[in-house]
Amino acid sequence: MESFKLRLWAKADIPVLAKYLNNKKIWDNCRDSLPYPYTEKDAEQFISFVEKQSEQNNYCIEINHEAAGNISFIKGTDVERYSAELGYWLAEPYWNQGIMTEAIKQAIEDYLSHTDTVRIHANVYENNLASMRVLEKAGFHKCGIFRKACFKNGQFVDCHCYELLKLYDM
Repeated sequence: MESFKLRLWAKADIPVLAKYLNNKKIWDNCRDSLPYPYTEKDAEQFISFVEKQSEQNNYCIEINHEAAGNISFIKGTDVERYSAELGYWLAEPYWNQGIMTEAIKQAIEDYLSHTDTVRIHANVYENNLASMRVLEKAGFHKCGIFRKACFKNGQFVDCHCYELLKLYDM
């Protein structure tokens, strides 16, 4: 496995972020709100957004001295204020090497250390078996499948739901 480190995003990451995230294979497993094609302007807007956040909830995954992925947490509101949704992607050259599992474990440990979050959940489209394995190896439990809950690439797909509870699973 390549070595990696988690760090904050920086303006210098804009070109490589655009290079790696402009990949339909990644977009196919993310929400449609992620632009595709992904341009340097999109990368610039993302980094500007991250720099303005008051709470650390986006982690740049650095491999070989360049940004190669992201892990993010979206804090719930109202009655879900102690929950957060996990999202992540990794540059294709680094797939299937165990990097994302270890990066998620580190990001969760850091995120939980400075927030009052007790539950982290993630949704995975039915055909993304690698992502399901990543979550399971990181300690998540599948808590259900929402049938045809997501509309991606012109078709309805099942959404596999995973959770990790700070009080029980860690």
